[in-house]
Amino acid sequence: MLVYAIYVIIAALYFYALVDCIRTPAARMRLLPKVGWLAVLVLFPVLGAIGWRNLGKQSSPVEGRPSVA
Repeated sequence: MLVYAIYVIIAALYFYALVDCIRTPAARMRLLPKVGWLAVLVLFPVLGAIGWRNLGKQSSPVEGRPSVA
């Protein structure tokens, strides 16, 4: 049963990264253009999802907080 839970977690992470990549505007992409990130996600699902989660997009600034230059 634990094996199935791991597969479900990996699938959820992959689909989250794929949908998030598709919905993210090109101006917030880091390191690669959108097509590049989609290719990485399709070719390397687990590593691509982890890479997207950690390196893929810039975080949006929080309102009321000064940005660090």
